[in-house]
Amino acid sequence: MDSQYPTILLIDDDPLSLEIAVAALRHMEPSWNIVGFEEPHSALEAAWELHQCVVVTDWTMPSMDGIELARRLRLREEDGHVYHVVLVTARTSIEDMEKGFEYSNDFVVKPYDPRELRARIRAGIRLLGRQSRLLADNANLTAQAETDPLTGLRNRRSALELALKEFDRYRRRRHPVSALMIDIDHFKSVNDNHGHATGDAILQEVAKSLTSGLRPYDTLARWGGEEFLVLSPHCSFSDALGLAERLRKILSQSPLQLPEGGSLPVTASFGVASASIVADTLDAVAKSADRALYLAKKRGRNLVAGAIDVPESQTFVTSGAPLEPPG
Repeated sequence: MDSQYPTILLIDDDPLSLEIAVAALRHMEPSWNIVGFEEPHSALEAAWELHQCVVVTDWTMPSMDGIELARRLRLREEDGHVYHVVLVTARTSIEDMEKGFEYSNDFVVKPYDPRELRARIRAGIRLLGRQSRLLADNANLTAQAETDPLTGLRNRRSALELALKEFDRYRRRRHPVSALMIDIDHFKSVNDNHGHATGDAILQEVAKSLTSGLRPYDTLARWGGEEFLVLSPHCSFSDALGLAERLRKILSQSPLQLPEGGSLPVTASFGVASASIVADTLDAVAKSADRALYLAKKRGRNLVAGAIDVPESQTFVTSGAPLEPPG
């Protein structure tokens, strides 16, 4: 269907009535994309493929009435789709009107003048335009509120909201979930020696490099300052260590090219932890990952360390070797 023009779906199980309505509207509004359906299920599938459209449907049909069709369309609107539903009916009682307006937007009472139907469709198209603009504006505001302006990554608040869902899924289904805390090495000295503009460039390049090494369902967020968080669902502790090592190598092999010439090596230290029976919230796992990160920094930086939580104790590893816990 051509999305350049308004799309109008007409639904009527009476083939003759449908043919007359489609022909009349196409004659009056040749720029509209008008599609007729005798079977409401087919119309519903077509509507679900569109982000917005006007649906004109007969109320009384044998396989699915217009109210049920409108109700199903309303459920789809939760995914960002927008529909304007006009019911065509011979019913005129107040009770019928109340029932119809529960899910539809407008009525056309049989027999109707095609010009009246055109006018009501035009009104629906205008409302769809306004509603679509509001949805787009809200989506932009939400994106701005959830995005770190420097790196374009999720910010801390957005990461926390996502983590609530992932750790709830862990507690219900025991699907593994891991967290990687990442801290850029010697970042303060970069700002001191090369200026904050270079520091900002490093943060942006680190964000790009880390993103390039993630799986599609991993989430990277700027946690604060020079620190990043990777939330990795369906990722065991051993797999998370492997992911962290891959990211560490990507960073260490991607020096920042300075505007004045030359390059600046960039490395980071990684702390890894996974959800367990004694750490089943982001707060608990992040604290374990932070302790591992501290250990990676203490042992020389540009290193991956992991924390394994077990009842009443904690073990630290790197490259598969046990480590003494941080003092």
